[in-house]
Amino acid sequence: MVWTDVEAPSKEILESLAQKHGLSKKLFLNCLDPDYLPHLETYGATQFVILRFPEPDSKFNADTVQELTTKVALFLNRQGITSIHRVNLPQLNAVEKKVKQMMPAETTSYHVLALFFEQVAISFDQPLNELEQKMEVFEEKIFHSRKTKTLLQEGYYIKRKASAYKKVIKFTMDVMNTLLQKGDCALSLLQETKDKLDRCLFYADDIFENVQGLLNLHMAIESQRTNEASFRTNEIVRVLTVLSIFFLPLNYLAGVYGMNFEYIPLLKDQNGFWYSLAFMVFICGGLATYVLRKGWIVKNDVKEELP
Repeated sequence: MVWTDVEAPSKEILESLAQKHGLSKKLFLNCLDPDYLPHLETYGATQFVILRFPEPDSKFNADTVQELTTKVALFLNRQGITSIHRVNLPQLNAVEKKVKQMMPAETTSYHVLALFFEQVAISFDQPLNELEQKMEVFEEKIFHSRKTKTLLQEGYYIKRKASAYKKVIKFTMDVMNTLLQKGDCALSLLQETKDKLDRCLFYADDIFENVQGLLNLHMAIESQRTNEASFRTNEIVRVLTVLSIFFLPLNYLAGVYGMNFEYIPLLKDQNGFWYSLAFMVFICGGLATYVLRKGWIVKNDVKEELP
């Protein structure tokens, strides 16, 4: 078994590899297309496998599969395996180290492929752990009401990254299952890796669901605060409206008796002033009775509780 590893190949190298494997040049020229997700294709005696590893230095705002992971194309047959990638990956160095420790006579292309799958499973441990820590910080900010300008943005990127990791891990497991179903690769070579990928998929799915729930909770809390502020505003407007009911008739009376007419009832009466005051008190008492019966000035008891 011969393993050929090619990093950042030129067009001429890819064409020569295509001729060596007896496959289409277009297949090799397009094998490093960044849009490829993990998958398996069979061309005669050669199998074409795409795997993706986490990008070692991804940016904070990276949120797509292409930004968060890097791709390795594998062509394998009974004679050997060829790996093609754009950048140097520590996972490939780990595979090479393990291959050197294996007995050459017992090493097959599928043994090396199983090591690649193993490194995929191992390489997702650290990104998922970091993502889980970010989720816990995000959760703490929400429950302690430590609102920041980028709070929603943080939750969005955590969710997007978890979704991208879920997608890559799920497609990788589909490739493994296809190999096992075809009988091309022994279950013993992939069983432990399959279990690791199952755990990684569980953690990625758990992070995604938790962040989704936290985002919904944050929106619910903000909605409740908005409703409470609106309720307090309505209470103030209600009180002002009730007060205006009392002053409208009083202003009317004051306006009427402020007119410059010579003959106005009670204008020259000795007790006219007291009659007018009594009439005003009577009006206010009647209005107060009406308002109380309608319940317009009864305070609504609303308990402030977080959802």
